[in-house]
Amino acid sequence: MRASFFVCIAGIAVYLCVLLFYFMKISAKKNVMKKEGKKIQKASASFVSSLLLCALVELLPILIPLKIYVIAIVCLCGILGSYLVLKERLEKL
Repeated sequence: MRASFFVCIAGIAVYLCVLLFYFMKISAKKNVMKKEGKKIQKASASFVSSLLLCALVELLPILIPLKIYVIAIVCLCGILGSYLVLKERLEKL
C-alpha cells in the first residue's frame, strides 16, 4: 500500500472522530436544553452543506492522485473545516 492511501485513511478517521465527538456534545446540550424547556434551533442548510463539503474534501485525495504533502494539507483542511462548523453549531445552541 502507498503512504498516500494511509494518509487519506488517517484523515478520514480523524474526521469521523471529530464528527462523533461534537455530535455527542451537541446531543448532550440538546438534552439539557430540552429538560430546561428551551427551544432548540434547527440546523441551517448551510451547516449541513458545510459538513457535506468537508466530507467531499476528505474523499478528494482518494479520487484524484496528488502528492503526499498535498493530500495531508487537503485532509487537514477538511478536518479543520468540520471542527469549525461543529464548534459554531455547538456555540449557537
